[in-house]
Amino acid sequence: MNLVNIVDPQNEKINSELCLGIDFGTTNSVCSIKKDNKIVFVEDFGKKLIPSIILFKKKILVGNQIQEIQKMSDMIFSIKRYFTKDPDKKNFLIGGDEKKSAIEVAKEIFSYIKNTSEKFLKKSIDNCVLTVPAYFDEKARSGLMRAAFMAGFNVKRLINEPTAAAFAYGLEGKKRGLFLVYDLGGGTFDVSILKLSDGVFKVIGSSGDSNLGGDDFDFLIASNILKNFKCTLEDLKEEERIRFIKKCKNFKERLFKENSFDESITVNGKTSLMTINLQLLNDSLNDLVDKTISIVTKLINECDISIKDIDGFILVGGSTRLKIIKKKIIDKFKKPIFDDLDPDLVVSRGAALHGFELLNGSKNLLLDVTPLSLGIETMGGLTEKIIPRNSPVPSIREQEFTTNENGQTSIKIKIVQGEREASDDNHNLGEFVLSGLEPKPAGIPRIKVRFSLDADGILFVSAFDESSLNENSLVIKTNNELSINEMRSIVESSIKHAQKDMDLRFLIESKVKATKLMNEISNAEKLMNKLCSKKEIKNINKIIILMKDEIKNSNNKEKIDKLTETLNESTKEFAEKILNQNFSSFVGKKINQLD
Repeated sequence: MNLVNIVDPQNEKINSELCLGIDFGTTNSVCSIKKDNKIVFVEDFGKKLIPSIILFKKKILVGNQIQEIQKMSDMIFSIKRYFTKDPDKKNFLIGGDEKKSAIEVAKEIFSYIKNTSEKFLKKSIDNCVLTVPAYFDEKARSGLMRAAFMAGFNVKRLINEPTAAAFAYGLEGKKRGLFLVYDLGGGTFDVSILKLSDGVFKVIGSSGDSNLGGDDFDFLIASNILKNFKCTLEDLKEEERIRFIKKCKNFKERLFKENSFDESITVNGKTSLMTINLQLLNDSLNDLVDKTISIVTKLINECDISIKDIDGFILVGGSTRLKIIKKKIIDKFKKPIFDDLDPDLVVSRGAALHGFELLNGSKNLLLDVTPLSLGIETMGGLTEKIIPRNSPVPSIREQEFTTNENGQTSIKIKIVQGEREASDDNHNLGEFVLSGLEPKPAGIPRIKVRFSLDADGILFVSAFDESSLNENSLVIKTNNELSINEMRSIVESSIKHAQKDMDLRFLIESKVKATKLMNEISNAEKLMNKLCSKKEIKNINKIIILMKDEIKNSNNKEKIDKLTETLNESTKEFAEKILNQNFSSFVGKKINQLD
């Protein structure tokens, strides 16, 4: 996305408008702004981290307004994770019979962020750049954007969290090269490979896991400690369970700086003095950290990049303070780690820098990518990818299609997202019908389908018929139940089933080709009866019967191709007779008389 704005040469003062960079996190949110040539972080009760927690009482309490004395089971945590499900579903009972959706809950947190920022900066602020996990799909992105809009923000741009972090390092650290951003926050894990060069920030590829983060680490530490009490988290009452997990979170954060400490722990009335050390922590988290390393390795392989080409790892998110993470990255990849910027604050910092450039102009170019391929369903149930996975966004792609039946006056455009060859194996984003086509023979109409994916990941699809000039379009704002983990599984599934999928594509293409040929012969039946002998017609019909049976009851591509070839050969004389008849009507001669 080109960030160069036109500036009035007679007034080169910096735009007086401000743009807030918001890192809306699963556990904590951070806001910052570029002002007077420096980054200023908004403070909430003297703290830069604003807990993404809300309590609905007579008065709504958010973030650091909530004191420890409040009943924790009444609070709503980790609202961001609900955007990967159905953000419009009213899941949260907030008192009496009133329920709110994830979007409505997030709207209250955004409102608090806006009010807190304006009080801290002593200035009204409407503009913001909002960061999202790299693996958020269109539904989750648009849902989060709607929540911010409802709170009064003018969202100038959505950018991926790893991209924002790299943007901060690239501008302030003047780093250049190929970098891997390892972003482990409270609720999600994102990994992206970015190429940083002179003024260009290009995302090469991205991956991640929406249900892997600091919250999961806290759960595992708590579960491990409870083994000493011969019980599980499920054995605790809800209030005690929440408090115990929070206590384990504090243990984890102490171990960022300490190697060991003793703690008196009480569970179900039983008290025990325990040594909390790095060994206990590492034993609890080892498998989950290994999972992040596996995701990183898969992305490097998928992008066809050698680890030798990567100049270093940029660590983002508070969970990357864990010593085990740095150790495993260095042991596995033997690459330098960049963590000189605060990992809790770097995403918001990058968003603030980007927001400043959006308002004031820059020579920088920020190129993000789409996480999954986007396309349409074609005849036979195949997927035709129009915008492939990891294409830079914003992106506009256009392809031409046609009808498959004679006299067709409408065409259905079914939009799908995914990596499989069959559309049924992909995610259905929506569909619309382009009608009013002129009834022409199959293959004659020209339908241009355009996909426009904007910088915020919102997809606009249009279809245009060149002949009738009719047009229809759709903006993708889906409410289907596709989670981020399902998106990741789609990519893995496409690799696992690659050979099977290609075999299926080739088979379907053979069936479509055969069916098209039979339809053409059927449409010319009257002319065939007139121009061909009974023996020729009998032979053609015999092949068609065999072909129909083969298409219906068999998946033998070679047999179908052979029958198609045989049918083509058997109708050559018929085709020549049609040409002779049509041509002689113009020139009075047969083709073989034109020597």
